[in-house]
Amino acid sequence: MKNSLLKTTLVAGAAALAISASANERMAMLIGYDNIDAIDNFQEFAAANYFKRLNPDGVVIAPGETSKIDASKVNCIWVHIDRLEIGKGNLPEAFGDQATLDALKKFLADGGNLLLTKQATQMVHMIGRTDAAFAPNIYGDGQGGEGNDVWTLNAQIGYFNRETAPEQFYDQRNHPIFKDLQVSNAFEHESYPMEGTADGTPMHREDHNCMWDLNGFQYTAEGANTVEKFQNENNAVVLGSWGHVVDYAVAGVVEFNPSETVKGRIIANGLAACEWAPRSGVNAYHSNLEKLTANCLDYLKGEQVAIEEVADDNIDAPVEYFNLQGMSVSADMLAPGIYIKRQGDKASKVLVK
Repeated sequence: MKNSLLKTTLVAGAAALAISASANERMAMLIGYDNIDAIDNFQEFAAANYFKRLNPDGVVIAPGETSKIDASKVNCIWVHIDRLEIGKGNLPEAFGDQATLDALKKFLADGGNLLLTKQATQMVHMIGRTDAAFAPNIYGDGQGGEGNDVWTLNAQIGYFNRETAPEQFYDQRNHPIFKDLQVSNAFEHESYPMEGTADGTPMHREDHNCMWDLNGFQYTAEGANTVEKFQNENNAVVLGSWGHVVDYAVAGVVEFNPSETVKGRIIANGLAACEWAPRSGVNAYHSNLEKLTANCLDYLKGEQVAIEEVADDNIDAPVEYFNLQGMSVSADMLAPGIYIKRQGDKASKVLVK
């Protein structure tokens, strides 16, 4: 969508540890244009400009530059797609061509990490990280409209069960991607405000969700509820939902974990509330969107370092990992935190970022 005035306004408003000489701290963003100034979609333009402000030395990957999609050169790639009326499953050619999808698939398998936002969450299955049967099934790409409510993100999954079945209450607020976000008390439960004017005046929102209705899938994996089944089926963790959701119906932010064959990690955020450039009205919570995005990139930037630390030990003795409760944890499944690493007769604490 072309909007020169809004683009001009957006422009005006607008230290990870290396393990070896081959490790690279740089971040990258895959855009669907030759350069950032050529982006004529104001949503993607705003996101790309934030990326450059956040990462002045970051790599911008234009269409066809698949050689830059290389886990030995960059640790993390952000892909943000937010288009009007392109249709579910129809990514713009610059993102959805087979060469790009193949390069992203190899990047992830080699240990590179991906941040996929808005319609880019569809890439999770397009690059083979999940089966197509688990493609996002809540989708919007229309014109949207005006509203005066505040849209929030809820990281307390299964909140309604916190007392009756606490083992099925998954409080993700301590996850690093939510660090230092402003909190809303619009509901009984605490959530994170992402979009709204805060003073009751209306603003225009396109309402472009691209996320998962967990009741709409057929599962083979076991689980106490649809969240557990989805997670077990896809080696994933549901981190966030629509602000008002207190059950297990909807996944808006999902972390797809590494495995033995796929060394990289994905954070996929398909919430409509995470909109970069409302057409009218001033988003009082835009700083939360920026902070959430920066947290995701920092988390994923550090993840490759952690995985390489795990894999970089070449001493003959096998390496074992234990959590602080003494339970064995597979090296493929290390979530951020502190672990005990035992190798032969030596033990030490390690931090996985």
